[in-house]
Amino acid sequence: MNCQPPTDNRQPSPVYAIILAAGESLRFGQKNKLFLRCGSETILEASVKHILNSRVDGTVVVLGHQEDKGNELLKNFTCPTVFNPNYREGMGSSVVVGIDYWLDRIGDDPEAGLLFALSDQPFIPTEVIDDLIAKYRDTRADIVVPVFNGRRGHPSILNQKYADEIREAAGRWGAREVLLRHPDEILSVPVETGAVIRDIDTPEDYITLIGQLNE
Repeated sequence: MNCQPPTDNRQPSPVYAIILAAGESLRFGQKNKLFLRCGSETILEASVKHILNSRVDGTVVVLGHQEDKGNELLKNFTCPTVFNPNYREGMGSSVVVGIDYWLDRIGDDPEAGLLFALSDQPFIPTEVIDDLIAKYRDTRADIVVPVFNGRRGHPSILNQKYADEIREAAGRWGAREVLLRHPDEILSVPVETGAVIRDIDTPEDYITLIGQLNE
């Protein structure tokens, strides 16, 4: 008599990352914040590296403003880049480019999740990203979002079934709009790092970042 508990033969849900790095950094001034130093590397390199070191099944970086410089910095990274010709229309346009990139390659996989990450959050530990991915796979939640001190942050993971909704809401930062529409589908994951709610929008933010590195 076999007394072994039944096994779950389902394959882990795949998660594909979209890193948004096409913006003009208008609030920062004349410099592109992504190319500023963050320790021994740039903000862009550090942000991308944490995603690549995680358990995602694939990563694409969406470039736009100063694409050539972005490609030069990432030429030795093991992920493709894709150009958003409409980057001046805002982040939502890059979200659409990233979604289209993955859906063209993965097809209609009902289990697949899309992880949306910002390129100016260099301090998010890979362990936090892995925890979000594990929660998405283990709980089968449609939407997974990190929360620090009651505030939602990045990266977020959304099942690819929301792709059309995100496209429709792209002008209003599509993924965020979808969160507002589906509050009951969200799994909020408490994290212990404020890095998920901190990005670098202004020179003052960057000065704070450098101060943290020197502490």
